[in-house]
Amino acid sequence: MMSSLSDRPTQAQSRFFAGSLYTSAALLPFEQQHIFRQTWLYIGQEQELIQSGTVRMLEVAGSSILITRGKDGNLRAFHNVCPHRAALFCSEPGSHQLKHLVCPYHAWTYSLEGDLVGVPREGRFSEDFCRSDYALMPIRLELWQNFIFICFSEAAPPLHDFLGGIPTALSNHFTPETTLLTKQQYLVNCNWKAYHDNTLCDYHVAVAHRTTLDVIQGPVNRYQHKFDTFVNLLYTPTTADWQTQNPVLEGLDDRSRNGFFTFGIFPNLHLLALPNGLVAWLRIDPLTVDTCLLNSEIYGIPALCRSIDQVTQEFDAFTQEDIAITEGVQRGYASGVYRSGPVNQLEDRIAHQQQMIWQFLQAGLERDRSSVHPEVAAVLSGGFTG
Repeated sequence: MMSSLSDRPTQAQSRFFAGSLYTSAALLPFEQQHIFRQTWLYIGQEQELIQSGTVRMLEVAGSSILITRGKDGNLRAFHNVCPHRAALFCSEPGSHQLKHLVCPYHAWTYSLEGDLVGVPREGRFSEDFCRSDYALMPIRLELWQNFIFICFSEAAPPLHDFLGGIPTALSNHFTPETTLLTKQQYLVNCNWKAYHDNTLCDYHVAVAHRTTLDVIQGPVNRYQHKFDTFVNLLYTPTTADWQTQNPVLEGLDDRSRNGFFTFGIFPNLHLLALPNGLVAWLRIDPLTVDTCLLNSEIYGIPALCRSIDQVTQEFDAFTQEDIAITEGVQRGYASGVYRSGPVNQLEDRIAHQQQMIWQFLQAGLERDRSSVHPEVAAVLSGGFTG
C-alpha cells in the first residue's frame, strides 16, 4: 500500500529526543529554515482556500505567500514580495478580490500568472531594463484530491512520491459529495514536536483515550504499522460496535471497509480516514518554542455522517485529552530533569518522525555550520538524545 514498505522504521532507535530539542527557543527559526522550507506543506482545500477571482495571502513557515488563480484556471503560489524594492503586495492574511497584484510602494503591476505587466515611468530605468527579468518569485504548488500543498525547495520529490501510498490507500474515500464539515483551531501550550509526537503515539490510546479513540480502534494487538520515507501509517480494524453504528462508503475494498487509517506525514501533518468517508487533516503549526496552533479540518459525506455538531464534539473530545497531555509533557521537558526515555514498539511512529527531523536538522547544521546560532549548535552537537 505504501512504496518502500517496512513494518519498522529503517533505523534502529532505542531512545527519544532529549528535552533540549523541545525547549530551545533558538532552534525554532532553524527548524523553519531546514525542515519546513525543505519539504511539502499542506495548506488547505482548493475550494475553501481560493475562489475564482481571489488572491489568498498566507503565512507559511515564516514566509508570506500568495496563492492565485490565473486566467488559465491554474493555481500558482508566489512569494508575497515585490522584486523591485521588497514591498508586500498584500499586508493582511486572507482573501483579496484582485484582478492584478499592484505593489503599494511604486505601483509595479503583476498579472495573477506572475508576469510584470505595468511599470510607472518605465522609460526612466536603464536601457537594459526588461520586464521578464522581474517576474514574481514562484513557489512549487501541487494538488492531491483538490488539497493544496506547497514546497519552497526544488530538491524535494514530486508531491505524489512524497505522499507514498496515501493516494492509493485513500483513492476511493473521496466522492463528489465529500465536503468540509467542520474546521477548528486550538492554541496549545507545547512545542510543535511534542504535539506531533503525541499524535503519532499508539502507546497512549488505551490509557488516555479510553472512551474516545479507543472505542474506534480497539485492542492494541490489532494495530498494524507501515513506514515509508516521509509517511507512516497506523491501521486498525474498527471495533464491532463502531461498525454496527456507522454506514460504510460504497466502493471501498475490504481493508478500507473495515479499518481506520491514521497517517503521519512529515513534518507536521496527520491524515485520518474512516470507512464512512470521514477524513480529517490535523496540521500543527509552530508559533513559539512552547506554543503551537493545531488546525483541524474534517471532511465527509453528510448523508453518511452523524450531525456536524456530533462530529465536532467527538473530535474535540480526544483533542482536549491530547492538549492536556502535551501541555503537561512540555512542562516536563522544561523542568530540566528529563533526559531521554526508551522507545516502545507502539511508539515506532514517533521514532520514525524523529529520525527524519534529526536528518534534516543535521543536514542544515552541515550547510550553515559557520553561521549557526551557538545554542542551536550546542543542542544539535550534543547528539540525538543529548
